[in-house]
Amino acid sequence: MQKIYVPTRDGHVIVLTRIGPSEGPVVAVTHGTFSNVTSCKRLGRFLALQGYGVWLFDWRGHGLNPPTTHDYDLETVAEEDIESALGEIHRQEEGRRLTLIGHSGGGIAAAIWAARRPDRAHAYLAGLVLLAAQVTHAAATFASWAAIKGYRAWIARRQWLTASGMVGPERESARLMRQWCYWNLQRKFVGYDGMDYLRRLTEVRIPVLALAGSADRVIAPWQGCEALARAFGGKDIEFLLCGKATCFQEDYSHSRLLMAGNAQSDVYPRIAQWMKLRIGAASSLEPAHGLAGDGAQCSEAPQYTLPPL
Repeated sequence: MQKIYVPTRDGHVIVLTRIGPSEGPVVAVTHGTFSNVTSCKRLGRFLALQGYGVWLFDWRGHGLNPPTTHDYDLETVAEEDIESALGEIHRQEEGRRLTLIGHSGGGIAAAIWAARRPDRAHAYLAGLVLLAAQVTHAAATFASWAAIKGYRAWIARRQWLTASGMVGPERESARLMRQWCYWNLQRKFVGYDGMDYLRRLTEVRIPVLALAGSADRVIAPWQGCEALARAFGGKDIEFLLCGKATCFQEDYSHSRLLMAGNAQSDVYPRIAQWMKLRIGAASSLEPAHGLAGDGAQCSEAPQYTLPPL
């Protein structure tokens, strides 16, 4: 395991942790709101066993990083934390392109970074994987619209939102959550300077894989996840709805899409297969059957034997 401390341009520090072989394709993984890189370790470990060099990193003030007293939003995470992390990974890996995987807010921040830095996205990334990441469809019904509007009003004067068993182990910036609420209420993915991110993403022509949980109806409805993926301008865009009806082992919720035990036998292999077809990797785990979600026989999910966590 390798740890590197990376300064951001605005004075914060991001801790990068590398696991897996020193050679082979490179992957970077980051988490979502109220969370930290611990939520990504199961996926990171799976990919390392598949032959990938895996970099894991927290946002500012989360996980291994020093605490912060300054609030922030997803654009801060994109322009400072992701920018600094990917720049250092690119340097450490001597210019080898990597696949970036972001769950929830981490995926949204990755999309913002790509929209604002299309040249670097093309230079740094071999592909982008978005797990339960969306910005436009959480308020699609009147009930959900009212709930999000009420939540935004409740956090209007707060600076920080506390961690809890219901939302996650890390406190979160209220400014960030107000931003997410605004995007979904307005159904507009627009930056602080007026940049239309969905329009700018048409200039980003990299392979994209987006996954949504069929039971994730509040935070990341599948329609929003697909819409974000389809905004990218490349021809290689794939969307997967992860549920029993599409040959997965369960109807995945927002968090279980990343962290469930079942995910390592039918979600993670889909991610690994997608990356292998684009950048290659020497797989050390062989599935017993075709990958779940292929639409053939739902009862025959792949079986992997992993060492204990």
